[in-house]
Amino acid sequence: MYFKDVQIGGPAFGDPGGEFTPGRFVKEGVVVTSRGCPKHCEFCLVPKREGRIRELRIKEGFNIFDNNLLACSRGHIEAVFEMLGRQKEPAHFTGGLDKTFLQPWHIDLLKTTRFKRAWFALDSESGFPALERAADLLSDFPREKKYCYALVGYENETPAEAEARLIRIFNLGFMPFSMLYRGPLAGRKVSSDPAWRALIRKWCNPARYKAFMKGLLP
Repeated sequence: MYFKDVQIGGPAFGDPGGEFTPGRFVKEGVVVTSRGCPKHCEFCLVPKREGRIRELRIKEGFNIFDNNLLACSRGHIEAVFEMLGRQKEPAHFTGGLDKTFLQPWHIDLLKTTRFKRAWFALDSESGFPALERAADLLSDFPREKKYCYALVGYENETPAEAEARLIRIFNLGFMPFSMLYRGPLAGRKVSSDPAWRALIRKWCNPARYKAFMKGLLP
């Protein structure tokens, strides 16, 4: 009615994504240097939608939104860090750094880069050995630079089990960030449960859960 050319697409329509254009659909500073992921986590849409890793042309930005940057080639990763070194803002690795791909040479790159936060993820108990290894590699960095996404409520996990895992993540030297699973495999509407709401409210708020870990809050 109003436009001659209307194009429909994007992730909601299964678009695998092409080259990244800074500032388009996302705020300034966000950059995507690769698409896809070589892993096949059953709760993740990325490999189904974007396929395996595809390295893109590197554009300027400081907030890396790649699904799995560390799965890229060494040359690409080093070029990304070279680009980050030119930015006025400290780097953010909001897309996450895959703990299973983390190597000592990645740590060397991080040590030469101004960065505010590096994000990791731990979605189940089975991921702890890899996170413990990552904690050892990252031991020279303060906790406030190391964050960890934590999927909770998946595969009938209880609030008590989820909190125990979040406490273990904190004790490994990371700042946990809980993410409530809401997919069809949950089999229930956990988001309406007061226990889950209380857990999410606590473990998405660093000030609140740090006080809890110090015994200042129940």
